[in-house]
Amino acid sequence: MAATTVKDWMTSVSEVFDVDPRNGNKTSTVWLKRGTLERQLEADLFTRGRHICIDGCSGAGKSSLVITTLLKHQIPFTSVQIGRRMDWHGFCKQLLAKPHRKDREIRAGGSAEWSGLLPTAKIEFSIGNSPDEKQTLELWERKVAAATEHDIAQAIAQQNSIVLLDEFERAQPELANSVSEVCKILSQTFRSEMGKFVILGADDVYKKLYDTYSTLDSRLIHISIPTLPDPRDSWAYLAMGFKKLRKFHPGFSNIQDRPAVVDAMQCVYGAADGLFKTLTELGVEICKAAGPNCREISLATIRRVCAEMEANNFSKYRTQFSKFHNLSALNPAVAAVLLHINNHGLGQVHDRNKIIDALESLGRGLVEDAILSLWKHEFLVMTGASNEKLFVKNPSWAHTLRVYLADPQKRRRLEAHLEGPMQLSLALGIDWNALDTDSLSEDHSVS
Repeated sequence: MAATTVKDWMTSVSEVFDVDPRNGNKTSTVWLKRGTLERQLEADLFTRGRHICIDGCSGAGKSSLVITTLLKHQIPFTSVQIGRRMDWHGFCKQLLAKPHRKDREIRAGGSAEWSGLLPTAKIEFSIGNSPDEKQTLELWERKVAAATEHDIAQAIAQQNSIVLLDEFERAQPELANSVSEVCKILSQTFRSEMGKFVILGADDVYKKLYDTYSTLDSRLIHISIPTLPDPRDSWAYLAMGFKKLRKFHPGFSNIQDRPAVVDAMQCVYGAADGLFKTLTELGVEICKAAGPNCREISLATIRRVCAEMEANNFSKYRTQFSKFHNLSALNPAVAAVLLHINNHGLGQVHDRNKIIDALESLGRGLVEDAILSLWKHEFLVMTGASNEKLFVKNPSWAHTLRVYLADPQKRRRLEAHLEGPMQLSLALGIDWNALDTDSLSEDHSVS
């Protein structure tokens, strides 16, 4: 049998562990079902007059979840990537379809564009008739420049298409105000079955929209996406990918080598706990290290690549650790807040008032100050209508801190860098010996 080339191998790996927003409907791409979230998103997509705001830390799989659901139900959508310098005119130019060339097929439903393998349909905007292509394009430019929020809402409703806005935390206040206005007009004046916004961001994007128009309250659904809650979920995701590539790996056979599976889980947990983006990158790196003609993805390869990623994370976040150490020295409640979040899931969404109640013995004012301090230094994100929800902005740094504080040898390395003892102990909270590995299977999903 001819040897597989590096090109063919990495092409297959890139298809399975797709680092772009994934279409989980493709059989070639690894997809871990997230039952509760998928059902909630589907219900809100098909509820008329509701817009959806989805926030959560970067890498939690927000874009992939939405795109997979939209394509699963063949819902037309327009995708717009928000930039920091984007104004209303720039937004309209990204949203609205340019006139077709005369030699292109014209379709009444909208113009089809392709970004990778994901189709998006730009919103059609009536510009009237013009005798030649140059004049038509000039007329389109003038119409776009003059477009109002009412014009955009009417065009979205007429095409009955969802508008997907990604990285909305980058939106300037004026643009956020205009998007909120379009949401309101769509809900009140130009209602259609699927004409709505789905807005994604890795910061307090819901708060940004809510503060602009609090009357959107019942029309703006808020969903916060957590990271994967269990180390078995992270391992199941990678194992599915290895299986799609038809490679043996720890736990491949029905008769599981439990010690090897647990060992692999521990390595993956240390390097990339719970974040789809990081897990996907880890899957690519493990396959790259294994090479095109490997018979199996060995435990030794998994150990080596995970250790490298873990070490890289430590180097990447050393400055963050120093900042946190200094904050802890100024307010002892800072460490207590992180400890509470750690014990209830670093990558999960937390209730701000429950944290304050749980740490009341330290003084409510002191705990409030600690949360605000962590927010100001961008360790935490506060979202919700009243900032009642919290999540760690970058769970990777917090998880890496936990890994180094939980291991005595690694802790000494961390404290040597900090030039002083860290007054905090973050336990991993996992009994690896008691962990159930028998339930891992190809159809593994997160409830």
